[in-house]
Amino acid sequence: QDGDERLAHSNGQGVLRVGDEKFKINTVIVKLMAERKAEITLVSDITVFVAATWSSTQSPQEFELEITGGASPGGLEGRGKAVLSSDGKGVQRLYLKGVSRTTKRTVEANFEAK
Repeated sequence: QDGDERLAHSNGQGVLRVGDEKFKINTVIVKLMAERKAEITLVSDITVFVAATWSSTQSPQEFELEITGGASPGGLEGRGKAVLSSDGKGVQRLYLKGVSRTTKRTVEANFEAK
């Protein structure tokens, strides 16, 4: 599984909070790559790109995420969890919570597939 690249995406509903602002999440894309790197894209009124590293849990569909950066300079740091569908092609749930390194605003995303 370490060498495999997995791409999972789902439509659904969720909320992205950046400081006091709230955005509705429509789609989530999670790309798990070799060397335990991950790219997460949250599609809402704004599109947010998050870089992370992933680690397996006891469930083959669950992945712990360590947020290592984002689209903006300085990026984010934080943690999260992704739960993929049984076939590994869909994202059932995604939770991220972090802090912007530059603005110190909290960033939180909570998403569930339809």
